[in-house]
Amino acid sequence: MILYTPLQLELVLEGFDKTKYPEYKEIQYKGVPVLVEGLDSGEQRIVKLLSTDPFDYLKPEMAPGSLIET
Repeated sequence: MILYTPLQLELVLEGFDKTKYPEYKEIQYKGVPVLVEGLDSGEQRIVKLLSTDPFDYLKPEMAPGSLIET
């Protein structure tokens, strides 16, 4: 990526190293591999399904954004 700007690089990237990104992990939920994000409440949110079975994508409890308890 090329960024054309009249600003100094230090100003453009200021605070970039302090950015917090969510920690994702792969788990098996009801036999389906999913990518989840841990929440402060102890629950986990489904971010992405990693299954190769098309029928897993039709299950409402596997929809991205659903909260699960493991």
